[in-house]
Amino acid sequence: MDLKDIKAIIDLMKKNDLAVFKLEKEGFKLELEAHRPPAPLIAAVPSHQVVTAAAVPGPSTHAPSVAAEKKPAFKEIASPMVGTFYRAPSPDSAPYVQEGQHITEETVVCIIEAMKVMNEIKAEVEGVITEVLIENGTAVQFGQPLFRVK
Repeated sequence: MDLKDIKAIIDLMKKNDLAVFKLEKEGFKLELEAHRPPAPLIAAVPSHQVVTAAAVPGPSTHAPSVAAEKKPAFKEIASPMVGTFYRAPSPDSAPYVQEGQHITEETVVCIIEAMKVMNEIKAEVEGVITEVLIENGTAVQFGQPLFRVK
C-alpha cells in the first residue's frame, strides 16, 4: 500500500464522517483515527419550580401503553463497512440470496468491496429475505441496511 492509497482512505473517512479505520492483511496493519475537537459540554442549570398536586398528571386510561407498541416484524442486515455492494460473486453469477429465500446466520448474502478487497458478508440472523434494499454496484455506508429479513 502506498501513500496515494492511504490518502484515498483518509479522504473516504472525511467524506463518510468516519472516526476510526483499521485494515490488517498479510503482515500489514494500518490504523487511522480522526481527531476531532471535543463536543461542547452542556451544563444543566437546576430550576426551582414549585409543583402543586393539581399540576401533576395522574394515570390516564386513554394514554397508549408502552407495551402496546409493536416491534418491527423484520430484522435488517446492515453493512459492516464502507464500500461497494455486490449481490453476486461475479457479474455472470447468480446472486447469493433472493427475496423469499431462507437464510441462517452463516449464509453469505453479498460482497462488499473495500480497497480492492472483496469481503463476504454473512447474514448473522436467521429468517427469510423479504427485501433487498440496495442495487448491485452501489456504494454503501457503515451501518446502512442492505436486506430485510422476517
